Amino acid sequence: MNLFKKFISLFFKYPVLSAGFLIFISLLGIFAPIIAPYDPYIADTRARLQPPGVISGKYNLQNYDLIKSEDQRPRWEQLLDIENSNKEKKIIPKNSKGTIEFQLGPNSSFVDVNRNGNYLDEIVFDDFSNCLGLSQNECPKPNLKYTKIYKKDSTGYIDFIAEEEIIDYKNDIISLDLSVIREDTKKWPWWPSGLYLLGTDTIGRDYFSRLIYGARWNLTLMLITGIIGSMIGSSLGMIAGWNAFRPKYRWIIDEAIQRIVDITSVIPILLIAIMTTLILGNKIWVFSIILILFTWQNFVRIVRAKTLTIREYDYVKSSMISGASTFRIFTRHILPSHLNDIFVIATFNCSLIISLEAVLSFFEIAIPRHWTAWGNIIKLSVEYWDWGWWDGNYIYRYQTYIPVSLIVLVVFSLNFLGDWFRDKLDPKLRQIE
Repeated sequence: MNLFKKFISLFFKYPVLSAGFLIFISLLGIFAPIIAPYDPYIADTRARLQPPGVISGKYNLQNYDLIKSEDQRPRWEQLLDIENSNKEKKIIPKNSKGTIEFQLGPNSSFVDVNRNGNYLDEIVFDDFSNCLGLSQNECPKPNLKYTKIYKKDSTGYIDFIAEEEIIDYKNDIISLDLSVIREDTKKWPWWPSGLYLLGTDTIGRDYFSRLIYGARWNLTLMLITGIIGSMIGSSLGMIAGWNAFRPKYRWIIDEAIQRIVDITSVIPILLIAIMTTLILGNKIWVFSIILILFTWQNFVRIVRAKTLTIREYDYVKSSMISGASTFRIFTRHILPSHLNDIFVIATFNCSLIISLEAVLSFFEIAIPRHWTAWGNIIKLSVEYWDWGWWDGNYIYRYQTYIPVSLIVLVVFSLNFLGDWFRDKLDPKLRQIE
C-alpha cells in the first residue's frame, strides 16, 4: 500500500504523462522511416479516400483487342465487315494459346487480394465488354481460360487459351478489371497488400504513414527553430541588459535591440507570412526564418530585465574588477541564472511553433502542400469534412480529429513540462515546496 502511495505521489509530482507522450511522439518521428508501412508521398490512385482496413484497388484495362488490325476503325464499321463474305477475317483458332500484353506503372505490382496464393482468380470481366457503347449482343466476350500472369520490367502479361474460335471484329475485344494489379507503395514485402491501418486520403496516400512522418516533420521544425530562436533571443537579451543605461553611448545597443523587438512584436505574423510567401514562394527555409523571427522577442524582454538585476550583484562586480572578459561573465555568471527562464520560455515557444505551423498550413501559407505536416493533413481532411451528409455517416472526419488532437496534446504537454522546469529550477519555488 505504501509503495502504491509513493507511486501515485511520484506520478503527480513529476510530469509523467506529458513527458511520456512527448517521448513517444519523438520516437515515432525518429523511427518514422522504419515504422511507416507506406511511402507518405506516393499515392495509389485506385485506393483514394478509403476507410481503415484492406483496400482492393483495381487496374482497369478497357477494350483490349485480341486481334489487332492494321486499321482501327469504329466498331459499327467493323460490324459491317463481318457480313462481307468476300473480306478475309483473321481468326484465333479454338484451343490455341495467346498472350495479353499491357503496360504497368513504375510502382505497379501483382497483389493477391484474397490471399489464396493464386493471382488468376483476381482476373474478372466487366459486367459486359465496353465496345464503344454497343450492346453485349453486338460485342460478345471471347471465351478465354487464363493460365498465367506475370511481369517483366514495366510490362504485364496474361497467358490464355482460347476455348472458342475468336474472330476479328466479332468477339476479339475484351475489357478487363485486374484486381491483381495495383500501384502498391508499401515498403515491407511482408506487409499485407492493400492494408491501410487508418485508411487513405483523397489521392490514395496512407494516412497512418503521413501522421508518423508528420510527427517527424513537426518536431524537427520545432526543435531547430526553437533552439535557434532561444539562442538569438537569450544572447540579445543579455547584451541589451548588460549595456542598458551604460555611459559612452553603450546604451544605444540596448535601445536598438528594444526597438527591433517592438517593431517585430506589433507586425502580425500572418501578414509577414503572406507577404514572404508571395515574394519567395512556399519554401521551408522561408517558414523557418519566419518562426525564428517571431519566437525570440519573449527571450529578449525577460532575459534583459533579469540581467539588469544580476549585473548589480557583488560577485558580478567582483568579476569585472578582477578583469574578467564580458564573454566569461556572460557564460559563467549571467547565463546560469537564466537557465530556468530559458527552459520555460523555450517550451512555451515550442508550443507556439506547433500552433503556428498548423494555422499557416491550414491557410496554405509558407509550407508546400505536399509536405506531411499535421497542419497540411488537417487542411486536406477538412475538404471532405461533410462527405456522408446524406446518410449522416461522416466516416472520414476522424482524419481531422486525429492530427488536431495530437497538436493539442503536444501543446499541453510542452506547457506542463515548462511549468515543471520552472518549479524545479527556480530556487524560490523549491524552498516553498
